[in-house]
Amino acid sequence: MPNDFLGQILGSVFGNVTGGQQELPGGLGGLGGVLGNMFGRGSGQEDGGASGSSPIGGKGALLAMLLPLAMQWVQRNGGIGAVLDRFKQQGYSQQAASWVSTGENQPVDAQAVTEVVGADELSRLSQQLGVPHEQVASGLADILPQVVNHLTPAGDVPSDADDVLGSGLAALERMLGSQR
Repeated sequence: MPNDFLGQILGSVFGNVTGGQQELPGGLGGLGGVLGNMFGRGSGQEDGGASGSSPIGGKGALLAMLLPLAMQWVQRNGGIGAVLDRFKQQGYSQQAASWVSTGENQPVDAQAVTEVVGADELSRLSQQLGVPHEQVASGLADILPQVVNHLTPAGDVPSDADDVLGSGLAALERMLGSQR
C-alpha cells in the first residue's frame, strides 16, 4: 500500500505543478527515476535540473523536498484526523471536507496554511529547506490536500490512515536516501 500511496501522492502533486496528473511508471520503483531526474541525477546532469530538461522543474523539486517534511508534520501533529480538525478550527471546514470526500478538492492558499501550520513551524521548514517562508506555505498548500485526498479514497478517514502515512513516509525516506 505505501507504494501505491506514494505514487498517487507524487503523481497528484507534480501533476498540479505541470498542469495535469503525472504518470509515474512502475509504482515506487519508477519514482526513484522521477526524483533522480528532478534533482539531475541519473541523467548526467549536475545542475539539479535547472537546465530545463526536467518536466517538473524548480517548484517540483521544492515539493519533492517538502513532501516528507509535510508528512512528518502531519505525524507530529496527531495524524490526519487531528490535522483535519486544525483546518476546521481555523475556518477551513469546507476545504478539509472536500479533501476527504470523493469529489473535487477545494484548494487552500498560503495564508490558510500559515494560519493552520503556524508561522514558527513554517520558519523552521523554510530554514531547513533554504527557501522563503512563502514558498513553503505555498508548497504545503499544494501537498496537504493531496496527502489527505489519497489517504481517504472512500470518502472517510480509514482507521489505518496514519499507518499508511507512516509506511509511505518510511518508503519515501528510504528512496530519497538512495538518491543522494
